[in-house]
Amino acid sequence: MLEDLIININYPMTQGKTIKLFMIEGDANGRISSELSNWSGKAYRIPRTEIKDCTDREDLQNPGVYFLLGKDEQGDELIYIGEAESILTRLNSHLNSNDYWSEVIVFMSKDGWS
Repeated sequence: MLEDLIININYPMTQGKTIKLFMIEGDANGRISSELSNWSGKAYRIPRTEIKDCTDREDLQNPGVYFLLGKDEQGDELIYIGEAESILTRLNSHLNSNDYWSEVIVFMSKDGWS
């Protein structure tokens, strides 16, 4: 049920947080890695056209979850949610089988644990 998917994020923040965004090529429309202070995870935003360039990111060989974002033929938003033992290997397989998506959001542990 939809109610089961709702996550309560209304918790009090007594201290500020720092979000570190790194534009890998120096372009806000390109690959971006993101880290939040005092969180053991890491996130990436990667355009579909730049998946093949990700061999320089060793941590994308780690396990994680990902969201393929795109539109269908009618222009409606689509999202595919997946998990993988090797994110980059799985994303490369999506390049060959699913053509609706234009970018991916990836979440993983910074220390490589699943």
